[in-house]
Amino acid sequence: MPDTRTLLIIDDCAEDRRIYRRYLLKDSHQSYQILEADSAKDGLALCEEILCDVILLDFCLPDMTGLEILDQLKQERFEPPAPVIMLTGQGDEEVAVQAMKRGVQDYLVKQHLKPDVLQLAVRNVIQQAQLESVLSKTKERQRLIIQQAELLAQTQAALLREQKLNAFKSQIITTVSYEYRTPLTSILAAASTLKQYGDKLDESKQQRFLQIIEQKARHMGKLVDDLLVFHQFELNKAQFKPQPLDLCHFFSELIEEQREKVSNRHQLLYKIIGDHKGFWGDGLLLRQIFVNLMSNAIKYSPDGGNIELHLIGNDSQVIFYIKDQGIGIPIEDQENLFQAFSRGSNVDTIPGTGLGLAIAQACVELHGGDITLESQVGRGTRVTVTLPKRPLI
Repeated sequence: MPDTRTLLIIDDCAEDRRIYRRYLLKDSHQSYQILEADSAKDGLALCEEILCDVILLDFCLPDMTGLEILDQLKQERFEPPAPVIMLTGQGDEEVAVQAMKRGVQDYLVKQHLKPDVLQLAVRNVIQQAQLESVLSKTKERQRLIIQQAELLAQTQAALLREQKLNAFKSQIITTVSYEYRTPLTSILAAASTLKQYGDKLDESKQQRFLQIIEQKARHMGKLVDDLLVFHQFELNKAQFKPQPLDLCHFFSELIEEQREKVSNRHQLLYKIIGDHKGFWGDGLLLRQIFVNLMSNAIKYSPDGGNIELHLIGNDSQVIFYIKDQGIGIPIEDQENLFQAFSRGSNVDTIPGTGLGLAIAQACVELHGGDITLESQVGRGTRVTVTLPKRPLI
């Protein structure tokens, strides 16, 4: 037995309503509970009280036109609106077009109406409404599935960030514990010696102990600075503020600062080629790149030698690389060197956090550039940075 559908007839002509009722009740494919209203006011009132599956609507009513009733049916209190079949006494294409634009599912002319035509029209409208309901529910389920998938992805991303943060915190504790222990021991030993035997030491030995304290304190300060800078990148809080920069002068000043700090075992060379005008960059981030790469070059050249900074410019980009003659990096270690806390397996007792290249890479990426590394064990390392002259913001 087919499901019983609720159908509302809104028509001021009792004879027409009787005909529609008789035609529909003869339909062997569908059963109906039929409601009737002889005015727009009564029809709208029924729509508020009862959820109808189909409405048969006369175009001409004494208190309102069919088009006006359609507008009323679209109001929120009739959501979801029942599908409507418009009926009119005579065919009028303009009326039909207006009715269709307002959402009517079908348009029938009374004079030509036959039982099978009305029955088929009503069944088709019901099937169409069912199909739209299924599609709507499917779309809603798809939307919920997508929403759940997005929520799951966000949750997984949050968990991953939490795991990375916990790993970062753990690595910080390990690094600080290890990297602080040796210089702190040296500082305490030097300070204790000066305190107990300072008056017995000649000036050169006193200066030597003071130099040890200063060097180790600088190392510890650099460690803290690196951790703080890298933490800003991990939290995506690093700011990028490009401005016009004279790179030749910028690097010249940085080279002079480094020359004041290095021993006479290291020779710093600065070479310039090409056009460097029109460059925009963030001076603070560029300083981080230079300081970390130059610090590595000096630190991992314990026997001294030349350390070269080459600056090359063309129309669209600038390239600079720092090259040393130090211990080099084993091939198997090079792939992971830009990851935080990663160091070469041949560093032996040379102190370091493994953050320098990671910080440099993060600064380069904010400029929209690229950083690469070439190295051979025992022959030195070359790190190349390529930056666009005008970074995209």
